[in-house]
Amino acid sequence: MRRQGGGTGTRWTVLALAGASGAMAVDGSGRIVTGRRGWSLDWEILAGENRCVPGAAPGLRQRAAGAEDAAPVALETLVRATGGDVSQLAYAARAAGAGPGALGVLEVRNRTSAPVAVTLALRPGDFWRPDGLWSVEIDDAGALANGARALWWPRPPAGVRLLADAAAAPDGPPEPPPAGTGWAGRPQRVRSRAGRSGADFTWPVTHGTALRVLVPLEPGDAAPPEPAVVPTLDQVGRGWDLHTAGGLRVAGLPDGRIEPLVAAAIRRLLALDVSPGAGDGPDGRLSPAERALVAAALAVAGYAERASEVVSLRAARNPASAARLARREAARVTTRFGEAPTAVGAMVADAGPGGSWAGDRGGDDPALRAAFLLAVRDSLVAEQDGCLDLLPGAGADLAGSRPPIEVHRLVTGCGVLSFALRWHDGRPALLWELVLPSTRLESWASVLAGSGAEQGTAGPTAAAPRLHATALAASWSTRRHTGEELLGA
Repeated sequence: MRRQGGGTGTRWTVLALAGASGAMAVDGSGRIVTGRRGWSLDWEILAGENRCVPGAAPGLRQRAAGAEDAAPVALETLVRATGGDVSQLAYAARAAGAGPGALGVLEVRNRTSAPVAVTLALRPGDFWRPDGLWSVEIDDAGALANGARALWWPRPPAGVRLLADAAAAPDGPPEPPPAGTGWAGRPQRVRSRAGRSGADFTWPVTHGTALRVLVPLEPGDAAPPEPAVVPTLDQVGRGWDLHTAGGLRVAGLPDGRIEPLVAAAIRRLLALDVSPGAGDGPDGRLSPAERALVAAALAVAGYAERASEVVSLRAARNPASAARLARREAARVTTRFGEAPTAVGAMVADAGPGGSWAGDRGGDDPALRAAFLLAVRDSLVAEQDGCLDLLPGAGADLAGSRPPIEVHRLVTGCGVLSFALRWHDGRPALLWELVLPSTRLESWASVLAGSGAEQGTAGPTAAAPRLHATALAASWSTRRHTGEELLGA
């Protein structure tokens, strides 16, 4: 069983749930880490006589899953085995009666034409350190790592191997125990003073069936109760759809990959842990500049209340200053992607299967997710001195395909902007609506979502902002809050 190192050179995808504590990170081969706890969960497959280690498999690939509304909520890792694929599906859910923390749901499905053996391995080390697994214990319900529940399984594994030194683990799955000598009902434990203990658990998985295990994601040593009912991926996806229905949505942009990346970034930031215990999670504690950047991105996406929870108290008192800090941090973390407007295309090309980018913060840097939202915002509207210029510099991009474009609930320094672009006989038809802030929180979020300039454009008593679309019709402008216009006449 291989174990990979980590750090900022390793890319992973963080899966979490809004309103529930805890998260898990999944790397490119399906290895799972629940935080800085000194252990990880790995996997491998035995198909006939062929042993398949995902990290070294030539047929390894990964994709987002559960994207019914262009918003992936799971990550699927697929490995080519004899006669088909074996897939690992990972997503975060919340089960009634299982405590306030999220659950990691891991399903390994056999899509081959024959039975396979699936081995899950608890290994020392996570993405930040090579050791730290001091003890492993197993019981009827699952496994514990360092005294805390690490796995629940619906049925005991057919083979178990406890390791005092995981580095010396033999290749291949553990042998099943002789008849009548199984470990069920008899807890077992292994310890390592060097923090290098481990364990292998193997199940047979027949054709067309799946193995499901649960991973508690709540930080701390408390042992939550085992959930009786776990939400399906479809149920989790529908819950996310309801939660994000009132926020930013884009459709029809020239690069079709922007839409799911925007949706994935929003969900990632909504579930981001900024609590005092975040230091033990996959993202660690954010700096004030990173918090300002994340808050600005949430404000742009229409989540003012969540933005106010993320930003520091000092920055919350001066949203214009926080907006400037967010812009500086966005420029810093996206330096390698070039200047706008090419940054959006470069980030799209570099995004991982789950919509992540590796950066200073780790393999799924939330600051880069936030910076991507700001870059997309700047490609949709330019803001200066109370004027909004729609689709700046997009004329060349739209000249060929001329696709219909829709932007819903984009927060600017002037208010919440929605617009749609259609084409009639080669001429652009623009529909728009601008809703000015009506509450103190909305005004605060508009300033945070803007450029950071000290200007009085946000608020019910401010002068009506002027709208332009210079890339489509250089001479057109309006101060109407709603309307439609056939441009280029």
